[in-house]
Amino acid sequence: MFLINHHIMKRTFSLISILFSLILSAQQYSGISKSHKIASKVFDTEREIRVFVPFSYTESDTQKYPTIYLFDAQFDAFFDMTAGLMDYMAQIGELNEFIIVGIKTEHRPKEFTPMYVNDKTKTDWEDVEIGKSELLENHLKNEVFPFVEQNYRVEPFKLAIGHSLGGTFVLNTVFSQPDFFQAIIAISPNLSYDYEQLVKAFDDYFKPNESLNKLIYISAGTIGNMENRFRKSAQKLDHIIKYRNPKNLNYTFRIFEGENHSTTPIYTISNAFKEVAKIWTIPEDKKQKMLEDESKLFVDDLKDFYAELSVWANYDVKPSVDEANGYGYFCLNAEKTDEALKVFDWALELYPNDANLYDSKAEALEKSNDLKQAKNYYKKAMVVLENTKDQYDLENYEYYKSMFSEHLENLKNKK
Repeated sequence: MFLINHHIMKRTFSLISILFSLILSAQQYSGISKSHKIASKVFDTEREIRVFVPFSYTESDTQKYPTIYLFDAQFDAFFDMTAGLMDYMAQIGELNEFIIVGIKTEHRPKEFTPMYVNDKTKTDWEDVEIGKSELLENHLKNEVFPFVEQNYRVEPFKLAIGHSLGGTFVLNTVFSQPDFFQAIIAISPNLSYDYEQLVKAFDDYFKPNESLNKLIYISAGTIGNMENRFRKSAQKLDHIIKYRNPKNLNYTFRIFEGENHSTTPIYTISNAFKEVAKIWTIPEDKKQKMLEDESKLFVDDLKDFYAELSVWANYDVKPSVDEANGYGYFCLNAEKTDEALKVFDWALELYPNDANLYDSKAEALEKSNDLKQAKNYYKKAMVVLENTKDQYDLENYEYYKSMFSEHLENLKNKK
């Protein structure tokens, strides 16, 4: 069965039908978040992180996820907005799913700013401790990253989101910790800090280096003295990056007219996620062209796409079980049953213990009028469901069991 994240039936691709089914569904398929406390030797105190996992995380004990590291997660509304946007966009097929790790920060200027190189900066910030971003970097590297990797199923890919000084921090990691983050979203970053230290750092970096294998999305607003000051520094950086035009850098600078320092996150995150999706997902029009290209199998195009994505992401990327299932139904809805069966076979190679994929292949077999094989796969779906029963809560187990039984019974009535 083709379901949004396994559950919500989607017979068309229209947003209206998706929202309607979300409203009518008795089940809730939102992700969950949990807080963890870490005894930090770096900070010599207890630190807290908040972790959000998508709903599909609870349905598999093998699937891994890329990670978003969100700074300033002590602001619950900021964390909830980011998690909600990711979850919503993923459920409507506009973004891949991520685990989100919220980093709660107690002393923002101290933890987010690199050591100043201009003595005037110390005077400018005389009442506030600054320049200790190395502490937060060490905390992440030696305490947070290992904790997350030990307790959650995560892939190596990490995306960082920071606002204001948080944006300063994530951009500085390009030089201070280049292996930390493959993608960076800097929302209204304070690039005027230390008399534009980071602007100069980027310029110095690109003089000998012609390439930077990252995604960087920077935003700024136009309302407020502070935001205008930050924007002018960001525009200088924008000029440098566009002039140097480094290879392999997926770069966006976006000014949001009429937005202030507090409202830019609302617009930046959703738009930046769209840029991430351009790399990580296949748009409908491209899928349609792939399907219509008779010189190559659709499933082979999919494999090539994920092979190229793996090179960029620096690990072996494969579609989630929901994405793979969706590709099969994309073919099936276009009356390309043979292509659909090949996609479902590939999906089952990737996820041999996913009961819903067997049900999906059975549907394709039924549509091709191979009723005997369809019956076998509906039965296989039931067997796999029973064998993996512990992966589901009772409500979802009963949901799948009822659905698979209904499909099998409907097939029997065809004879």
